[in-house]
Amino acid sequence: MSSMELIKKLRDATGSGIVDCKKALLENNNDIDAAVKWLREKGILKAQKKQDRVTNEGVVSFYNNESNTDFTVCKIKCETDFVAKNDDFLGFAKTLSKAIHENKNIKNHGTDENLLELIINDKIFNDCLTDLISKIGENIQVVSYKKYNSENSIFITYLHNKYNSNCSKIGSVVEISTDNKNSALKLVNDLKVIAMQISAMKPMGVDENSINPQTLEYEKDIILKQMTNVPDDKKEQIIQGKLNKFLKENTLLGQALITDPKKSVSTFLTEISKNNNITLNIASMDLYTI
Repeated sequence: MSSMELIKKLRDATGSGIVDCKKALLENNNDIDAAVKWLREKGILKAQKKQDRVTNEGVVSFYNNESNTDFTVCKIKCETDFVAKNDDFLGFAKTLSKAIHENKNIKNHGTDENLLELIINDKIFNDCLTDLISKIGENIQVVSYKKYNSENSIFITYLHNKYNSNCSKIGSVVEISTDNKNSALKLVNDLKVIAMQISAMKPMGVDENSINPQTLEYEKDIILKQMTNVPDDKKEQIIQGKLNKFLKENTLLGQALITDPKKSVSTFLTEISKNNNITLNIASMDLYTI
């Protein structure tokens, strides 16, 4: 095999530049396997230098979410939007999410610290990450992951302005508990708007009970400071009215439905439940953003 053929083969295998491939082959007597190892060792040094750089871009990757019952979400960050749309980066996001989803030995949610023993395409997680950092030339961080599964719920997901079929900068999940899972799965398209609602309106919680009490106390304090020349016997009524308005605007069930502002999300869900003779309740929600 000619030197140019060897360089091309090494470049195809590693994604490294022509100069680096040529040097790797020279240093290792044209032994491809030794040259790959040499490049990887050099890549590790390069990657370590990049791992302190700030990551403000990236993707939220959903794997198997079309099942609506058993899927995984992974949040991965990089330095630039250009790399976030890069095929190698998006491919890694999908492969990583799949590996996490299929591994039964790791926790159901965690960070990169929980992935040290994860094997991806016969390599440990850290080696795969290092190889990608070396190839792409940016710092890449796996921020978090979460597996979703429930016996009595379905999950509705939404990815806003998708980069591909499973990655975006904004993604949402709403868990809907039910007394008839099979029937509920037939209503996924109707219920999709609730997941869209979460991405668009970013509610603080599902209902009043899921809002941090300190948040309500903070709002109450602001209302009190804004009240001037209000009789003491009227203050409590005004405070409660303003708090009710705050809860309506900031809880998922209280918000006006984005596709029909005349009804709330709660009213919409009640109507679907009644029309299909099924019990549907929002059990939880998650919003993922980069």
